[in-house]
Amino acid sequence: MMLHVATRIVRGACPHDCPDTCAMHTTVEDGRATQVAGDPDHPITVGFLCGKVSNYLDRVYSDERILHPLLREDDGFRRASWDEALERVADQLLRAREEFGGESILPYSYMGTQGLIQANTMSARVMNALGASALERTVCATAGITGVVAAHGVSPEVDPEEWPHARYLLIWGWNPMSTAPHLWRKLLDARKAGARLVVVDPFRSRTARIADEHLRPLPGTDAALAIGMMRAVFDAGLHDEDWCRAYTEGYDELLSRLAEHEVEHWAEICGVESETIARVGREFAETRPALVRLGVGAQRHMGAPSAYSTIASLACLTGAWRDRGGGCSYIPTATADALSSRPLEREDLRPGPVRSINMSQLGQSLTDPQLVPPVKALVCWSSNPAVIAPDQQRVLEGLRRDDLFTVVIEQFMTDTAAYADVVLPTTTQLEHLDVVFSWGHHYMTWNEPAIEPLGEAKPNTEIFRVLATRLGLDDPAFQESDEQLVDRLLAGFDEDGLRERGWTKIDLGQGPRPHAEGGFGTDTGRAVLHADYLPPAEVTDEARAERFPLALVTPKTHLFLNSTFANQRRQHSAQPTPELVLHPDDAAPRGIEDGARVRVFNDRGDFLCLARVSDDARPGVPVAPMGWWNRDYTDGRSAQATTSQALTEAGNAPTFNDNRVEVELA
Repeated sequence: MMLHVATRIVRGACPHDCPDTCAMHTTVEDGRATQVAGDPDHPITVGFLCGKVSNYLDRVYSDERILHPLLREDDGFRRASWDEALERVADQLLRAREEFGGESILPYSYMGTQGLIQANTMSARVMNALGASALERTVCATAGITGVVAAHGVSPEVDPEEWPHARYLLIWGWNPMSTAPHLWRKLLDARKAGARLVVVDPFRSRTARIADEHLRPLPGTDAALAIGMMRAVFDAGLHDEDWCRAYTEGYDELLSRLAEHEVEHWAEICGVESETIARVGREFAETRPALVRLGVGAQRHMGAPSAYSTIASLACLTGAWRDRGGGCSYIPTATADALSSRPLEREDLRPGPVRSINMSQLGQSLTDPQLVPPVKALVCWSSNPAVIAPDQQRVLEGLRRDDLFTVVIEQFMTDTAAYADVVLPTTTQLEHLDVVFSWGHHYMTWNEPAIEPLGEAKPNTEIFRVLATRLGLDDPAFQESDEQLVDRLLAGFDEDGLRERGWTKIDLGQGPRPHAEGGFGTDTGRAVLHADYLPPAEVTDEARAERFPLALVTPKTHLFLNSTFANQRRQHSAQPTPELVLHPDDAAPRGIEDGARVRVFNDRGDFLCLARVSDDARPGVPVAPMGWWNRDYTDGRSAQATTSQALTEAGNAPTFNDNRVEVELA
């Protein structure tokens, strides 16, 4: 007798913090997901998933998933009912508000999910109604956005589907082979058609390793490199004066700035040979179409916003925007913001103004005795600050406070969840409804729940919905279902098959040459030219360099996404051990050989890992890829133990790569 198996394909979206934002197909047989695959019809996903997500079912059905509420008891956790867990959370949050005020409650989340519904809608409503402190969420791309928007305004930038037309690719602070493999394919299409690939990165990443040319500036000196290129363009008479005078502001001021110093001056600052700077600048101007594509890696230093507005100005000076596939790309803010969940957050529910706390200064906020009111309750979801937040030792010190009540909403027992008083189980992307935006391409993606939530897990929205009831919040806003939230989100939006097909392209009329004739998102419609170099806070500090002579950078790994996926068996087995990549010139005088255990330290903290001696690292610039959980380090601390809580000069973003350290044998 043959059994009938009910099989269906469910359309979904990868929710993780990646610019590719893939459309997924999940095969479901008798209620169980049996396969995930990329949507073959999606123009960016083109039928495949990356090495992080292709085994997503291992995550969904992992035997390590948290599927029931947990309460801390005697330095451990015990299983609890939802009623008991919610009662504990509500009691502690209300007690904190009554004794210290609503601002003593701190929400902490980021893009553990990019979903416009699950990331921060019902959660924001609850936090707003409690009068909790506002969290300034600037940990990732805000510094770069601040800089590029200062030059372009809000813009769709160059559609990645137009990148294959480019014949010169200047990839700056980005390793797409590891962090955006689908967008990388668009660059490969251009390269196959004859484009030259030039990578700017202090580290020889996977992408840099196969580039036609690799420029390795000192961290935080990217603006100096860009100004040097622009000076070379001007010296060679390759600047596009007609286009600049028609469609930009600040052209004469830019030329005056360029006249102040020769290319050699900027070469001395950034550590790239002046001949190389001049030649690459001329090549970028002479080769049409030419595209500069910025990544997030070059914005982790004090002067990053100025650097990004300056690099963006290079494409303006050469008139690169005239050509199909030419111009500048970073994050297509116009299409990424075309559908916003901000109105769903309901700031009007706040009882009054509240203070703002920057998420990159969590350590300070949890340990500063002068902070009034003190943070007494921390509510964390979609983030793992014990691993990713700077000045890690202060973060961990704060999380260990006996008088801090912490609730963590999670899928796994992360380093942050291990410090919680209450852990609440949340769903994976296959178990809830969502709409996912992209910060890398122009498509919006639909996510239909493929399976029922496992165990007692609930979507983020439902967790805050039931918590609102326990808190006595009776506004109808707290009872809206996910379907109602989606309908509000999409009201007035041209869905154009979003729900049926699973994705839709956001068409703002940008076309293949969005700024060939101006039309920038500035007040005047003209780009604003910049040539500003603001030195990094630590990297070029000579006094600090005497104590800590090495400038540490912490790029992403190939198979982890920040700290997500670092606990999964396949990904972890391929990257089992944290490492420090150290140039031979730095290793030899310290007596460090390949494979040796080393201590990396400064006056903020230290961590232990194994050394890999290689010229993949630039002399003076060791590299500690980030993402491993703290338990993978001998002493339970990672490179974030050495990073600063200082923020960028604009945008209030972190300065992870503006960090001086010393290294010694452990």
